[in-house]
Amino acid sequence: MTRFHLIITAALCAAVFAGCSTAPDADFSGQWAEKSAERIVAVFAPDGAGGYRVQAGWRETGLAQYEAWDMTAAGKGGRLAYSDGRLARLSFPYEDDTEYTEEVVYSDGSGSFRINRAGELEWTDNSDGSKTTFIRTDLNRDDAAIIAPELYPRVLELCRYIPDHSLLPEAAGYMTADFFKALSDAFDKPDADDGTIDDKEWLYMLVTGNGGSLPYWSVESVHRSDRDHATAVVGVRDIWEEGDEPSGELRIHSMDLVREDGRWLISDFDSAKKACLDLLR
Repeated sequence: MTRFHLIITAALCAAVFAGCSTAPDADFSGQWAEKSAERIVAVFAPDGAGGYRVQAGWRETGLAQYEAWDMTAAGKGGRLAYSDGRLARLSFPYEDDTEYTEEVVYSDGSGSFRINRAGELEWTDNSDGSKTTFIRTDLNRDDAAIIAPELYPRVLELCRYIPDHSLLPEAAGYMTADFFKALSDAFDKPDADDGTIDDKEWLYMLVTGNGGSLPYWSVESVHRSDRDHATAVVGVRDIWEEGDEPSGELRIHSMDLVREDGRWLISDFDSAKKACLDLLR
């Protein structure tokens, strides 16, 4: 074999081995929207273990039903797989309501995600055999029922200022002015003379019920209805001694949020604003 043939052979071998090398991991993180009509929105957040927490949602304008998927996906290269998919249907009495009933369709769904050569995200859902293509999108614009996991840390911060037998003065910096005023005025209203608990007792027991414990908060979900309004579903359990694990039944609450001057604030909690105004009347 001549030197020329050796060089050509070496070059061909290098090309073959280069083509067989492991493809670099693709970056799935960020926000994606269904390519055809942008009805389904998906958010990929790194889970710290090399995979992604994936949340996807679909709500057709004019329909009082919302479908939400949640799963953990992991893999290598340009492909991820999951086997813990959860699909829930949220039914709203009215189109713009934040109150809803939830039906879990399944909690063991499987499927996969891949990024194709065009940079598009392809989702194969094994539960119904559907395949959906997504494109990267900017969700910092008006969009219905956007899943917003990026707000979880802020929601947990805001939970510390929910009244539990007392309204912290510093809570004024974490609530809209009208909500804080309604709570403050309700707390300042004199107790009823007849000894009943139907005045302010509900206000003192917004969270942990009988006192003596510390609330342990968790964020179940956060959805944005537009760029400046969101609703969070939060759960709370009790901690009875410092260092203890939370105990007791998970109690679910609803928190409404408004963004003012770039900061997310509590605008209502379990419809407490209306209850306070009714009490003051």
